[in-house]
Amino acid sequence: MSVFELLAIAREMAGADYVKGDRIRCEKRYAPDTDHMLEFRILGRQEPYGNPGDHCRLFLTGEGYRQMQEMERQKKIRMIHYARVREKNLAYGPAAERPASRGE
Repeated sequence: MSVFELLAIAREMAGADYVKGDRIRCEKRYAPDTDHMLEFRILGRQEPYGNPGDHCRLFLTGEGYRQMQEMERQKKIRMIHYARVREKNLAYGPAAERPASRGE
């Protein structure tokens, strides 16, 4: 378990979690088609995930992750943390090492 994950769990348990979207141990994380976890900040204008400046977390399929990459390219969001979901565990990595989803 990573430091990021331990901190997220501690914040959620204390009721002080400032991250909007999916909780660190939500059901989506354990879905068989979930490949990616992304934490990001919303830039500019309101998006479906929140308001400008909000810090959000989503567990995503390969297609959902590609859509978020496009939103970052359009400068609607800025990716903060990325992790590959592997057998229910999170494998964090830097942006340059973000892998494609399964089957690609």
